[in-house]
Amino acid sequence: MAPLRFALRLLAVFFGNYLGRSAVRLHQGKETRARTVTWVLRTSVCVAAIFWGHGLDLLAAVALALVALSLAAGAYAQLHPPKDEGLVKVMFPKD
Repeated sequence: MAPLRFALRLLAVFFGNYLGRSAVRLHQGKETRARTVTWVLRTSVCVAAIFWGHGLDLLAAVALALVALSLAAGAYAQLHPPKDEGLVKVMFPKD
């Protein structure tokens, strides 16, 4: 049972990151509501499954905190995309 809870924690953190990205894209008008709802459902089902058997214990609370941090990191990453350095143009000039 412990490996299953560990896998669910990892999935919840992964899904939380993509939920944050999807929420920002939805707010920007770049994504449909249905896609964001699917990330909400995936994340909430994983979090609910973590709490299902043992309730609120230390590992479940840590997992919930990591999901929240992952969600915030995903939103931040979507709001602040990396700048294009133009490396292709530097390495392969059109001369």
